[in-house]
Amino acid sequence: AATPNPFLPPALQRKAGIPEASAEATLARGKRITEGWLAAADEVVVSHPTMEQDRVLLASPLISVVPMGTTEPRADARYRDLIFAARRSETVQDGQAPALPTKTPRGGTRILSDQAACAFRAFARHRLAAESLEEPVAGLDARARGLLLHTLMKELWSELKGSESLQGDCGPAIERAAAAAVREAKLEEPFAGLERKRLAKLARAWLEVERSRLPFKVVAMEEKRKLSVAGLELNGRIDRIDKLEAGGHALIDYKTGRPTPNEWLGERPDDPQLPLYALNAKEDITAVAFARLKTGEMRYMGFTKAKDVIPKVNQAKDWDALVDGWKRELDALGMGFASGDARVDPKKLLQTCRYCDLQPLCRVYEKVNALADEDGGEDE
Repeated sequence: AATPNPFLPPALQRKAGIPEASAEATLARGKRITEGWLAAADEVVVSHPTMEQDRVLLASPLISVVPMGTTEPRADARYRDLIFAARRSETVQDGQAPALPTKTPRGGTRILSDQAACAFRAFARHRLAAESLEEPVAGLDARARGLLLHTLMKELWSELKGSESLQGDCGPAIERAAAAAVREAKLEEPFAGLERKRLAKLARAWLEVERSRLPFKVVAMEEKRKLSVAGLELNGRIDRIDKLEAGGHALIDYKTGRPTPNEWLGERPDDPQLPLYALNAKEDITAVAFARLKTGEMRYMGFTKAKDVIPKVNQAKDWDALVDGWKRELDALGMGFASGDARVDPKKLLQTCRYCDLQPLCRVYEKVNALADEDGGEDE
């Protein structure tokens, strides 16, 4: 049947050769299409409905030249059906990727953090460039808040320089640092004003922690450095280095969450950034610590070579053994990434995978029981 366009004169459509304009042209077009299908392969199977409710239907005259076969599918009708019926499965180990072709991969110290969590996570993020879609958040996201905090501390210590300045009034310096952080983040009023107040309050509380320390001088802030591990060269940025009056230097990393130095211990350390800085530092490092800048929970936490270097920071039982352990574990992580280790091997099973955005890509739940709890057990 012809189906001409109702908004154009039928005669003009037929003159233009539009197939739907006449029954003859529609039939000719249908023949061309059907002949193309029938000639598309050595074996072509066509079918048609035989009933419409209680009405018997016939095949289209366009396929009348095709021999009528049985309504039951032939056992060898499709090669894919034979393969499926055989039920023969082949297992392919895909946890090994080609070796890294460069000694200077992009990704910085996060490469080692991801490699420690799961080899596939490091491979997908830093070699396949796999990323999740960004999700909108109300206000500043975690990354933006982190940048604000780092800028605040950088501006503050650029003016204070060390513990000696803490004896005087730090209020003006705090206000200037908070204003500089908000200005660099390009926040607009009135939100900018709220952030200035929040940052100033945070800085005042943190300086009370700093006042309890032995004398020190801040000698580096947000300093970029080249880091070497297992033959790889990574880019890093050290939050802060203090020169201690008691001797040596302290490496400090700002955190707003709930970090723990235990993340640096054992195999596949969860947060190897500071240990890597310590191994590559040209200074004599005698303390490595997180600075937790969280309202109500502000403190230093980490390890020191000597006792009472930083308040509430534990002295390592054996500093040299601690450093040697870091080197051994970080070299293993670096070599694993460089060699192409891409196994789906989450360190803490679902606890590692819970906040990972690569689950659709790695299909970890085909390997790990999704009903297992954090301790590895299963729900009853």
